[in-house]
Amino acid sequence: MQLHEIMRTGVITIGPTETASVAWTTMKRRRIHHLVVVAKAGITGILSERDLHGSDNSGRLVRDLMSRRVVSAGPETTLTEAADLMLARRIGCLPVVDDGRLVGIVTATDVLDELSRETRSPHETPGSRKREPFPAQLPRSLKPITGRARPALVPAHVRVLGVSLSEESKADIRRKLGTKLGKFAASVERVSVRVKDVNGPRGGVDQLCRVKVVLSGFPSVVFEHQDRAPEVAIDGALTGAERAVRKALQRGRTKPLKAGRARASVQAD
Repeated sequence: MQLHEIMRTGVITIGPTETASVAWTTMKRRRIHHLVVVAKAGITGILSERDLHGSDNSGRLVRDLMSRRVVSAGPETTLTEAADLMLARRIGCLPVVDDGRLVGIVTATDVLDELSRETRSPHETPGSRKREPFPAQLPRSLKPITGRARPALVPAHVRVLGVSLSEESKADIRRKLGTKLGKFAASVERVSVRVKDVNGPRGGVDQLCRVKVVLSGFPSVVFEHQDRAPEVAIDGALTGAERAVRKALQRGRTKPLKAGRARASVQAD
C-alpha cells in the first residue's frame, strides 16, 4: 500500500507570521496535531501540538516555534518506507508532495494503524480484519472538512423505501462500508445507500440496493444490485461499489495529464 491510498488530502496549512494562539485554535477546531507551514516559497516548516506546549507562547509567531527541518514523501512511497523514515528522523508526520505541490499529509498514527491491519495472524482472513464503521452523520464542525482520511469521519446515509430495515441492519451496512471502503477513506467524501422495493406486491426480483460514493477530485461512483432478499441485494451492491471505487481511483491516478497540470500550476505561481 502507498501513501496516496491513506493520506489526508485536505491539508490544513498556516502562515509563518500567524500567532501561536491562532495555530492552537486551528488545531483544536480541526482536531489535528500538525500544521504545515506554507509561505510563497512553498513549505517552510511543520508545527506540531508539542511545539505549542511551551511555558510562554503568548504573542509568539509560528515561525519562532515551528520545525524548519521538513521531511516529505511522495504519493507512491510505501507505508513501510514511510514508517522507516519517520522512525529514523523521529517525526510524527509526513507532508506528501507531488511534483513540488503539497497534495496530502500522513501521520505516524495513520501509517502504523494501516500497517497493523496488513500484519494479521495466519488464522485471520482478509475479510475478518475490522475497520471503523462509517457514521450516520458528522458533527456540524466537521462537515466542511474535505479529504478526511479516517473511516469514522466519512458519513454514510442509509435510506429505505418500501422495505423493512431495522436500525441494527442499518448499523451493519455502515460497518460493512467501513470494512470495504475504509481503505479508500482519504478519497471518499460521503456515501449514500438506498434500499427499495421496485416491484412491490407483483413479486419477482424486487429488492434494489443502490450505493453512491462521492469521491474527492474524481467522478462519483454508483453501483446497483437486485435480488429477492434485501440482504443479498445489499451485499452485492457493497461488493460492486468497492470494486468500482478501486478502479475509478486507479484510473484517475494514472492519467498522464496529471503531472502536466501540476507543472502548469507551479509555473503559474
